[in-house]
Amino acid sequence: MPWCPVCKNEYREGIERCAECKVELVDHLEDEKQTAERKEQEKLAVMQAMLAAERDRAKQDDEEEMPEKTPVYHTYQNSAAKAEDNRSSAYTLLFVGIVGFIIVLLIFVGVIPLYRGVSTTKYLICGVMGALFVLFIVFGIVSMRNSKILFIKAKSEDSLLSEMTKWCQEHLSAQQIDDGLSTEEAWDVTAEEQKYFKRTDKMKKIISDKFMNLDEALLEHFVDEYYQELFEKK
Repeated sequence: MPWCPVCKNEYREGIERCAECKVELVDHLEDEKQTAERKEQEKLAVMQAMLAAERDRAKQDDEEEMPEKTPVYHTYQNSAAKAEDNRSSAYTLLFVGIVGFIIVLLIFVGVIPLYRGVSTTKYLICGVMGALFVLFIVFGIVSMRNSKILFIKAKSEDSLLSEMTKWCQEHLSAQQIDDGLSTEEAWDVTAEEQKYFKRTDKMKKIISDKFMNLDEALLEHFVDEYYQELFEKK
């Protein structure tokens, strides 16, 4: 027998809607517990759908607002250039420090008669200036020491670059770099800037796998130089 799910009235066979509630009749009535569980499940399903829609909308907004990532470049200066800079600085510091200290010493002993007699001002000025020129000499010695270390490092760096160049000439051609980057049709219409980034990323990975623990700036410098040899001097 059909029942009204709202008012719980029983009807005879053949009647499809409740005369009072105007709802469709059902074959069996759910008990209150089943009804409550069904409503909770429906409510939970609606809430889950709303949360999923909200997450999708937030994700889409973040993707639209997220700026395009800019590649990070590391400034490269070879060790030989650094060594030359340190040596030039060392010569300047040593010259200024030694000459200045000698002048202060001559003033202190009275050879240069800047001050008459013994005075507190003379001792104070000579002490401060003497200490300053001594610091110049110390910094000059440190810079000279650093330049020697960098010259040794430059020789090792040049040897590494030569070895990397030789290996790339034997194992890394333009065709090998382009293989697998894109389909032939898509690659033909790809902008040169995009090709550059894809190629250099692949070159960095291959070279860093072969020559491990490379300095990032050195690797970027080498890849940029070798890229020009392969693709821009054709």
